[in-house]
Amino acid sequence: MKKTIYKLFLFLVLTQFNSLDNECIAQGFEGYYQYPDIHENTIVFCAEGDLWTVSLSGGKAQRLTTHPEDEMYPHISPDGKTVSYSASYEGPTEIYTIPMDGGLTTRRTFESDRSVNNDWSPDGSIVYATWAYNKKPDFRLIKINTETNKKSHIPLDQASEASFDETGSTLFFVRPAYHRNVTKRYQGGTARQIWKYSEGEEEATKLTNDHMGESHHPMYYDNRVYFITDRDGIMNIWSMNTDGSDLKQLTTHSEFDVRYANISNGIIVYQLGADIWKYDINSGTSDKISITLISDLDQLREKWVDNPQQYITNYNTDKEGKNIVLTARGRAFVIPVKSGRVVSFTGKSNVRYRDANFSHDGKNIISLSDETGEFEFVSMPVNGMGDETKITSDGTLLRYEGTASPDGKWLAYSDLGDNMYILDISTGISEKISSNTQGIGGFSWAPDSKWLAFVQNAMNTMSQIHIYNVDSKECFELTTDRANSFDPCWSPD
Repeated sequence: MKKTIYKLFLFLVLTQFNSLDNECIAQGFEGYYQYPDIHENTIVFCAEGDLWTVSLSGGKAQRLTTHPEDEMYPHISPDGKTVSYSASYEGPTEIYTIPMDGGLTTRRTFESDRSVNNDWSPDGSIVYATWAYNKKPDFRLIKINTETNKKSHIPLDQASEASFDETGSTLFFVRPAYHRNVTKRYQGGTARQIWKYSEGEEEATKLTNDHMGESHHPMYYDNRVYFITDRDGIMNIWSMNTDGSDLKQLTTHSEFDVRYANISNGIIVYQLGADIWKYDINSGTSDKISITLISDLDQLREKWVDNPQQYITNYNTDKEGKNIVLTARGRAFVIPVKSGRVVSFTGKSNVRYRDANFSHDGKNIISLSDETGEFEFVSMPVNGMGDETKITSDGTLLRYEGTASPDGKWLAYSDLGDNMYILDISTGISEKISSNTQGIGGFSWAPDSKWLAFVQNAMNTMSQIHIYNVDSKECFELTTDRANSFDPCWSPD
């Protein structure tokens, strides 16, 4: 069976990508652009894991780095001659520099811990955030002189996203530290806030007391602080005085959050979706910068896969143990354990399949499909001969698993909202059975299809086995909350 799996995935990888039109590639194509910075009329940004430069007016970008590792958070030096950035060339994420015109990279830090490039100070030092010097697992701000390599610690705890004024004596920063963009309209104790610290002062001052949500990425320019915040429900660029007063909203995007931004000479460049936009402070206008990449698209070349099993995201066997259904790279496959034909459910290239499983009688596979834009349950003949049948059409959240009852009437599943449902396959109607903030799973049907066992956490976070009766629609705790219980399985009788 292992040989069969290997052969399948080698074939999958070698045939996954279609050839692209060479003429279109030669003329350039749009990429996914991140972490833009600007100095005068030059922008540096990240795409395809590398650094690129392009004019403020857009056009064809020039690749600056080619290392297999990802480069992130580039910042151009005050004199416009050097780019600093974060990368993991030798293991941990450290700070590196490269000439603006390209050339050899220079490693600037040896922290052996994550170092996030923040900015340059007016005196030409690199400012970065790292966990290396904090007793708690949190960031501290460090300055490093690129000529002497001498480091100085900025006396602030839990600080990141630094921006100095023109004198270098006043620092605007964010606390708590950067935690990636994993929330939406979050208000709570770990929401990022903008603070101000001046040399000689005993305490830093919070500037964004008016908003309990996110305010971050401060950018000082001409006696004002420009920053990203979700005050209007979505991340946009705002500005305020250096004391936190006179708040003004500058951009009004409603489809995508502004993710990253930097400023130079009254122009703010920022990431919006997959594109880079610019905001002109003087005119108050925002425009998309049209950028194209010229690339050999090495990431799309055929590659030899040494361990194809790492791409398997889900697998199940049929009742008789003769066939396996695998889900990998968004595609579903039915593979015989011993010998026979491999069935590939790949007729629609723009559809991703997830969590495929066999139906109760083994004649079909039931899988999640995102063809409609939401994940819906679909059924497909196990031999690949026949049309796909939609089971549901009411998806609003990510759904998981999908375990059919032995009589083929019901399907148990959970969703991203930590809810558990039983779906009537004949009608496509789901009924919520339980909710649990720790998640629900481990579905196991009794042979008579009248009982469903599942696992969810108790109030003390211990995992408990529960059972649900289909007829009475009642749930019962089967195991104690004094010990973890999981992986329920019914006896044949």
